[in-house]
Amino acid sequence: MTVQRTGAVVAAVLTSLVLAGTAPAIAQTHPLGPAAAAAYYDPAHPGALPHEGTAGVPSHPQAARAMTSVENGQITRSEVLTRSRSWIDEHVMYSQSAYHTNQYGTYRQDCSGFVSMAWNLSTSLTTATLPSRMDAIGWADLRPGDALWRNGHIALFLAWNDAAKTQPIVREEFDYGNPAVERAWTTQSYIRTFTPMRYRNIVDDIGQPAPMGDEGIAASASYRYGTQEHMFSKGADGSLLHSYNAGESIESESYLAALAGEPVAFVSGDTQHVFARLTDNTIGHWYWYPTDADPNFEQWGADDIAGNPTGYTFGDQQHIFARGTDGKLKHLYWTPDTGVVEETQTQSIAGDPVAYVWGDQQHVFGRTTDGHLAHWYWTPTDADPNYGTWGSSTLAGDPTGYAFGEQQHVFARGTDGTLKHFYWTPDEEVVDEPLGAAIQGNPVAYVWNDQQHVFARTPDNQLGHWYWTPEDNQPRHDNWGGNLGANPTGFATDNQENIYGRSTNGTLTHWYWNTDMGAPDIENWGQ
Repeated sequence: MTVQRTGAVVAAVLTSLVLAGTAPAIAQTHPLGPAAAAAYYDPAHPGALPHEGTAGVPSHPQAARAMTSVENGQITRSEVLTRSRSWIDEHVMYSQSAYHTNQYGTYRQDCSGFVSMAWNLSTSLTTATLPSRMDAIGWADLRPGDALWRNGHIALFLAWNDAAKTQPIVREEFDYGNPAVERAWTTQSYIRTFTPMRYRNIVDDIGQPAPMGDEGIAASASYRYGTQEHMFSKGADGSLLHSYNAGESIESESYLAALAGEPVAFVSGDTQHVFARLTDNTIGHWYWYPTDADPNFEQWGADDIAGNPTGYTFGDQQHIFARGTDGKLKHLYWTPDTGVVEETQTQSIAGDPVAYVWGDQQHVFGRTTDGHLAHWYWTPTDADPNYGTWGSSTLAGDPTGYAFGEQQHVFARGTDGTLKHFYWTPDEEVVDEPLGAAIQGNPVAYVWNDQQHVFARTPDNQLGHWYWTPEDNQPRHDNWGGNLGANPTGFATDNQENIYGRSTNGTLTHWYWNTDMGAPDIENWGQ
C-alpha cells in the first residue's frame, strides 16, 4: 500500500519553513556538558538514584499471556530474558508512578517494577521488598536472569562484557527521561556496591546469551521500533519516502516535502525522529509520538546547511550535525530549556559527518578538506569539543562508525577506492588499518551481539559484507549479492541483521539474515 500524505504537514513543509522567533543565546556552559551528563546515567558518578514507587502496589488487571510460568511460580531463565526484552523493544520509559501494560501484565516502570515483570511476580515490589524473594550468590555464580541489587536499585544480569568477568551486561530501568536499556557496567567502584542475587523460583535452562550491543552505533536512515522495521529515503520529487514492515506486509507512505538530500532517522524513548536537509538549506524534522498516525513537522536552523545530517539523542536533548554552506561543521541541538540552537565549529569538513553517543561522551567524525579523518568529541566537562585527526590514510568517502566495548571504530572509502578501517583502543590509541577491499560509495557499520559488521557496495554493484567475531584479528568476508545502486543503510535486532538500499533501477531492496537461516535472503520493498 502506498499512501500520499497531505494536510498540515504538507503545508508546513511547502511554505517558507522559517522558524518563528529568534534563536536563544548560547549558554556559557555547552549543553553537552554537566547538565546533559546528569540526564544520562553515568555509572562512574552514580550519585543518588531516584526513589521508587509505592511498595506492594498490585499489578493492574493483566492482559492475556503467552508463556509457561504462573505468577510467583517457577520461571525459566529464557522466559525471564524474553519478558525483559519486551520493555527494551517497546522503549518503556522510566517512571515511579506510571504503569506499562503488555502481554506480560501491568507493572510499575521503575527498576524494581521491571524486575518484578521479568520474574512474573504478582505485584510490583521495591528494592526494599524484593530481597524476600531472592538469595545472595557469588559473583562467579551469576547466570542470565539473576540480579544485581543494592538498596535503591536493581538490574537484571545478562552476561559478561569481558573475559575476566568484571563488567556485567545488564538490563535495567534506571532514571527519568530514559527507556529500559541493555548495557555494560564498567566502573568497578560502582559495580561492587551491588550484591549478586538469585530469584528463588528461577529454573536453569540456558547458558550465557549474547548481548544486544546497541550503544555507540551511529544512526542511519533505518531503525527498528518495537517489532517493526522502518526505512526512510528521498523521493525523486523531493518527498520523504517511508517504508516499514508491519508484520504481515510491507507498507509505504510518501510525505510531500522539499528534501534536498538523504535523511537520517533514529528512535528516542517512545518517539521516532527523521531529519533531512530541505531545498532552502534548513533542516526539516519529522517526529512521531506513539499516538500519531502522521508525523509532526518543524524546521531547525538558519538557511546555511549544505550536506546530509547525522544525529543522536543524549538524555533529553537532540543533536544534529551537518556540513554548512561555508564548509564548516554545523551543530544544531535542542534542549527543553533552549529550544533549537545552532553553533558553527571552526574546522572545515568535506562531505557528510557521522556521530554517536558512547557512554557519557559524544563523538563526531568527518572528512577534512585534505581527505583525512577528523574527530570532534565532548566529555561531560567540555564546553567546546576536543578535536584531532586520525591516521594517515586519505579518504574519498564519508565515514561510518560505532563503539565496541572500550574501542571506537570508523570505516570509509579511501582515495584508492578501498575500504579503510580506523580504530582506537586505550592501549594502542589510533590504528590506521587499510582493509584493501574495493568498494563504491559509503559503507554502513554496526555491532551485533559480540560481532562487528560492515557493509558496502562492491564494484559490481553487489552487497559486500565484512565482519569480525571475538576470535578474529582480520575480518571475514562474504557477498550478500543482489543489485545495489546506492549507499546501504541498516541495523541489527537481537537475532536478525537488516540492510536496505536502492537497486540500480531505483527500487528499495531489503537484505536480511537471522540465526535460523543458512544464507541471507533478499526481498523487494518496492517504492
